[in-house]
Amino acid sequence: MNYDLVGIGNALVDIEVQVEDDFLEKFSLAKGGMTLSTAEHQVRVLNSLAGRSMKISSGGSAANTVHGLRVLGAKTYYLGRVANDAYGHHYTEDMTLCGVGFPGPGAETEGTGSCLVMITPDTERTMLTHLGVSSALHPDNVDETIVENGQAVYIEGYLWAAEETRQAALKLAEIAKKKGVSVAFTLSDAFIANSYKESLIDFIRWNADILFCNHAEALALTDTKDPESAFSILQGMTDTLFLTVGKDGAWAGKDGGPRVHVPAFPVKAVDTTGAGDLFAAGALFGLIRNHGLKESAVIGSYCAAQVVTHLGARMPVHSHADIGKILKSHEELSRKR
Repeated sequence: MNYDLVGIGNALVDIEVQVEDDFLEKFSLAKGGMTLSTAEHQVRVLNSLAGRSMKISSGGSAANTVHGLRVLGAKTYYLGRVANDAYGHHYTEDMTLCGVGFPGPGAETEGTGSCLVMITPDTERTMLTHLGVSSALHPDNVDETIVENGQAVYIEGYLWAAEETRQAALKLAEIAKKKGVSVAFTLSDAFIANSYKESLIDFIRWNADILFCNHAEALALTDTKDPESAFSILQGMTDTLFLTVGKDGAWAGKDGGPRVHVPAFPVKAVDTTGAGDLFAAGALFGLIRNHGLKESAVIGSYCAAQVVTHLGARMPVHSHADIGKILKSHEELSRKR
């Protein structure tokens, strides 16, 4: 079967809960970032949240992007590992119901990765992640037949946090480059950009055709203090660059050309979890369907706006996927500004 996009990443079940800022301070959690955790520590934090309303949903950075493309109408496949436990079955059912190709649970009877997503009143999300069996993703899990039948592949930077998962990402990129399949990459988190800077820069320069990042990740990777300088540096590393700048929208550039700015769709944000993932989904869908750079960024902006209007990192399945209407509505909004 041919796929528009094959993604790879940490398959995680999200546990979403609203908290106050002082809760993050109590557990010394960096607001807006991702902290890797043991299962025991994550449980301790969860226990302190007993009695609060929680939402359980499938997540994972690249998985959110793959799911978003599927909602838009693309054919997608996701490479990730879950265990043969309750979370693993929930995750598998979630992916297959929406039509995303997924290998399903492994032999492990417990240990599907989970991410405690804490949302503060300003809608910012802070993540405490136990990778579980997702950290056992290894190069042998990468099916060459699936990759070579893809139009593009998408790799998340979170895979750099473990040696085996990084090697799996490198194998996917290697196969894709040999077969002439476009390689898209997301930095994922400023923590990742800071911790694995040299390796990431090398990977981007030699493998990434398309790069996604937000302003914090861009500053971290380039050791600069302003997004404009970071954008210029990153443009020298890859063919196509998308850099999101929060409520100010996104910047895009191709082949070293001029920077294009796309304003954000105005919406009332509830939870910013998955905004970058869904921006990537829309932008990739645009590129795969042969839309121009600016049009692709507009579609990305639409998808990001859709996901922040509710709790959860997945684009609502009822979101309309009429690309013509999306582009027209953004054009009308731009004229009113």
